Amino acid sequence: MQELFKEDYFSARIRAYGFASLVTAGPWIVVVAVLVIVQWLIQSAGLSIAVRELFLASISYCFIFSQIIFGAQNLIVTRYIADLFYEKRINEVYATFLGASKTAVGAAVVLWVIFVCISPLPFVYKLVLLILFAVMNLIWILFMFLTAAKYYQPIAYSFMIGGIVSVGAVAIVVYVAEIGEYSVQATVLSLFAAFTSGMIITLFSLYFSFLISFPKRTTENQFAYFVYFDRYPSLFWTGFLYNIGVWVCNWIIWFGEGSSYIEGSFRFHTLYDTAIFWSYLSIIPTMMLFVLSIETRFYQRYRTFYGYINEGGSLAQIQKAKDTMLIVLRQEMERLLRNQGLFSLLILATILYFAAEFGFRQPFLGMLCITIVGALANAIVFVISLLLLYFEDRRGAMYTSILFFTANGILTLLLLPLGVDGYGLSFAIGSILAFAYSAMRLFAYVKEIEFYAFMRNQTKQRFNFFQRVGSMLERL
Repeated sequence: MQELFKEDYFSARIRAYGFASLVTAGPWIVVVAVLVIVQWLIQSAGLSIAVRELFLASISYCFIFSQIIFGAQNLIVTRYIADLFYEKRINEVYATFLGASKTAVGAAVVLWVIFVCISPLPFVYKLVLLILFAVMNLIWILFMFLTAAKYYQPIAYSFMIGGIVSVGAVAIVVYVAEIGEYSVQATVLSLFAAFTSGMIITLFSLYFSFLISFPKRTTENQFAYFVYFDRYPSLFWTGFLYNIGVWVCNWIIWFGEGSSYIEGSFRFHTLYDTAIFWSYLSIIPTMMLFVLSIETRFYQRYRTFYGYINEGGSLAQIQKAKDTMLIVLRQEMERLLRNQGLFSLLILATILYFAAEFGFRQPFLGMLCITIVGALANAIVFVISLLLLYFEDRRGAMYTSILFFTANGILTLLLLPLGVDGYGLSFAIGSILAFAYSAMRLFAYVKEIEFYAFMRNQTKQRFNFFQRVGSMLERL
């Protein structure tokens, strides 16, 4: 991506922004775009609301709970991969991928078995659900490995191809197959299988790119990364609680006013869940600009500063590098807030002005506006948490995730009696609180960054529980 921005012509920059958008928001773009198109196809084909709700709930459950499983491993595995790169042990990356994939799919199967025990849906439907659930978990794992290795183009192309296949397959099912004569479950199963086919294409495309990217491979010590759960527990809690914090509002609202229990299997709130999915599309500029600023401006100053720290630079060199790095950091954060704020404001103004044309009515309109504000704050929380981890402030990132999860959960419970009129408020307020804390933590920490850099000690491993679990899994 840096190479694209070094080129002067306009088309190269357009490609860079396009790749950044697909890399950072590819999953959201594919899922939400397909859901929107499917809803339109369902309406145009005259299919029932029950079909749309069951389809949306099935996709949402796979997406949400795969994100929770991914969040439990994401930062741990990323840190382990970074150390493998640093120590030139590239051949062990594939083994780590196998271990992370087996762990994710194993967790998915456990959740699926619980679902099978309580759901009255036909077994074939549950089986397709498991396939999509496992595929999404593997996509996140491959996504993590390829982004850690900075192989952005394969990610962009993979999601583009998979999205096109999903849309095409759904269109064929709606227009060619006479699904209108099927039962609700059979109709949704057809749409679900069509959507899953595109996700499978995305998976195989990412896997093929992964194999090309890492030609030297070993399958030994697949669970060696488990030791990092013992060594860096704060990374686990940061990723896990952040991802739970994103969805805890939904889980509580699923039992509130206006929620539904679809086919005796899925708790769901059509209005609020739809508002959340739409609101997260509004933060694509934040994710895109963050990747670009890291790749083109901030990382170079960050690397220079720590280069002087690690290689014995003079005090004057270190101080100058620090000042330059902090100036760039402040500029990038201001640019991020300004651009995303203006974009979110434009989205809000457009929604409010064209609400009648879009068919948006209360209470959905209010939920959407509030969740867009919450998504803006949440995006900045995500960015600042990553920056805290860049500066090795793992405690700060963990405290941010704890606050984010706790505030969202408690506020949702307290505001639940307000009913649909209060949905979204807890998400917005909780995200803003986490944003305020994380911003104060970041700028207080970087003011003394040279002190923390010099006084940084090797992390002591207090427990070896996960190390023993990893060793046990290796012997199986």
